[in-house]
Amino acid sequence: MSEPGNRPSPTAPQQPPPRYVRDSHCGTCGAPYTALPSADAWPRTCTHCGTTAYRNPLPVAVALLPVDGPSATGLVVITRTIEPQKGGAALPGGFIDHAEDWRTAVARELREETGIEAAAQDVRLADVLSDTAGHLLVFGLLPPRPLASLPPSAPTDETSGYEILYGPRPLAFPLHTEAADAWFAGRYG
Repeated sequence: MSEPGNRPSPTAPQQPPPRYVRDSHCGTCGAPYTALPSADAWPRTCTHCGTTAYRNPLPVAVALLPVDGPSATGLVVITRTIEPQKGGAALPGGFIDHAEDWRTAVARELREETGIEAAAQDVRLADVLSDTAGHLLVFGLLPPRPLASLPPSAPTDETSGYEILYGPRPLAFPLHTEAADAWFAGRYG
């Protein structure tokens, strides 16, 4: 029953809002995509306005920072405090911002997740890895640093701090594991 003014009664049962399905509507005109062969079909052409949409990967910049320790050289890794893979060890990294150079992104992500400063011009390309889930990671290698030159490990907005990984082990993300294993095997020079 409705109150005056055609507003629903506050005591009447309410219908849940419609479930939002990501990428189900055209980003140009807002019309729903129809006649898709599957929910994973890309690219998509809108039958209403004719715009074709693509699902391109969002590039991620990942830092490989070698650290000369007391008896071996290792890599800086962080412990994540956010999903995905909360609690897992990972190389410092994150999405490259719009109009940001990938080297600048490597240095920024290293600073944001560890407090360790690095110059973008010191970053060199180590590897670019992708998988069938649509992830594209750009691994930037920095010059080795002495352990004593690093700031103390401290929590950040997304990590509980950093540590030095002195040998290969599984990391939170398979592509991080692949790159770290390659570094420990000497494949990045």
